[in-house]
This record gives sequence, structure tokens and C-alpha cells, in this order.
Amino acid sequence: MATETKSKASKAEKPAYDHEEIKVRRVNFSFDKKKPRFYYKNNPFSTAFINTLHILFPTGERFFVNSVLKYQKQITDEKLKKQIRNFCGQEGVHSAMHERFWKILKDNNYQYEGYEQHIDDLLHKGVAKVKLPFFKDPTVDIAITACLEHFTALFGHAIFKRVDISETAAPQDIAELFQWHAAEEIEHKHVAFDVMQQVDEQEYIKRVIAMPIATAILYSYLTFGTGMLMYQDRKYLEYTKLPKQLYEFSTGLFMELQGDVFKEYLSFFRKDFHPSNLDDYYLAEDFFKDKAYA
Repeated sequence: MATETKSKASKAEKPAYDHEEIKVRRVNFSFDKKKPRFYYKNNPFSTAFINTLHILFPTGERFFVNSVLKYQKQITDEKLKKQIRNFCGQEGVHSAMHERFWKILKDNNYQYEGYEQHIDDLLHKGVAKVKLPFFKDPTVDIAITACLEHFTALFGHAIFKRVDISETAAPQDIAELFQWHAAEEIEHKHVAFDVMQQVDEQEYIKRVIAMPIATAILYSYLTFGTGMLMYQDRKYLEYTKLPKQLYEFSTGLFMELQGDVFKEYLSFFRKDFHPSNLDDYYLAEDFFKDKAYA
């Protein structure tokens, strides 16, 4: 009876979920090395696409962190300052966990280092240095970050609402990694946008310009990365099955992930847009409610 009372008390004492807290969770994912080479529905296209995300995320999130921290001293709102710190903490853990998966890629003899370095150079030596004429603040990195965070939040939404991550579709350690990442992307989706609005009085026209650029960068590198990994898989492919597998990827994982992008993409171009307009924080809350690391 005493144990039962204690258990009920500890449950009652658990603080209510607050998406604005943007909690940094110290997760520790590890991955089973015995995975099939094509671990998502035995589909090489889908698996190559997911592996490309594993490669893209770490360098992309370092870029997001650098873009936000660049303006940290200009932020006077204490709540937003704390959210910036926790945003950076979450993104840092995301990078570390996806990089941990690179060991699986290396064990499968994928060569991706040049691709990853090219993306790193593009973002940190290219986009971060771009100066736009006729703007009081000529930089574009925080605007590109706000645009790409719009995508990651919508991808996160889709992972909970549309994407098949059942046990028969994907290894559950990878599924949980992406669900955890998706939940935190939903939690912090407004931070870069709020920073941009506070530090740049011309943020609207800049984000309207930046969004097509960010879209082109994202989908170009997703396409190239998927193709690069598929080429490296060529001796493992059953070529007679490729048309069907491409169809299943295009109408399955890819379309499922894009479903909310198609619905919400243009909303970003409205002057009164804010990421929190899509109130889907309950998806993160539902995911974290039974997680020990929450």
C-alpha cells in the first residue's frame, strides 16, 4: 500500500507538459548493427532517402544554431533568450544522435564524407556569408534557418500523422529516433522565426526571398544524396523490382512526409504567418508522456 501511494504521489508531482519550455533531453540512442541493408520496408529508395536525412541533419542543425546564436546579444526578451539556449541544446543533441548512425553507414561501406563536407561548406562558407543588397541587415542566414525550420516542423508533424513507422515498416530504434527528433522540432519550431522577427525589421520580404532558395537547396540535396547512395547500392539491387520500388517510395514514404508541406508551405508567405499557427504541440506531448527521458 505504501509503495502504491508513493507511486501515485510521484505521478501527481510530474510537472505538466509545457511546449514553450523546449526541454533539452539527454537521450542515448544506440543502433542494432544487424539491420537489413534496406531497412525501411525492404525498399532501397526509401532507405537511401532516410540515410540521406541522417547525413544532412547534423551539419544543417549546426548551421541553424550558428545562425540563431549570431543574434543572441540583440535579444532582450528573457523568455526568448532561454528558448534560444534550449533550442541550441536540442539541436546539438539531434546532431550527435544522427551522427551516431553514421557508424551503420560506414559498416555498410557507404562513402558519404565528400557529400557531407560539400553541404557543410555550402551552408557555413556559402549561405552564412551571403550579403543581400538594399537591406539594412544584409545577411540571409537567419531567414534561411527560419525557412528550413518550417520544413523540419512540417516533416515532424507528418511523422506522427502520416508516415508508417510500424514494426513491420522500420526498425523501432530508428523509428523512435525520428519520432523524438520530430517532437522536438515541433516544440522549437518558432524560435528561429521569433529571433528573425525581433532583429530584422525587413524580415518579411527577406523570408519571401529566402524560401524558394531554401526549398531548392533542401530538395536538390535530398535528391542528390538519395541518388548517390542508391548508386553505391547498385550491386545489391534487383533491377526488375526497381520500378515498383520507386513507385512505392514515391507514393508511400515520400508522399507521406510531404503531405503537410503541400498543405502548409504557402502559409509561410503570409505576412501574419507564425509557426505556432499550426497548433500541433499535442503531438509532442503525446509522444513524451510515457518516455523516461522526457
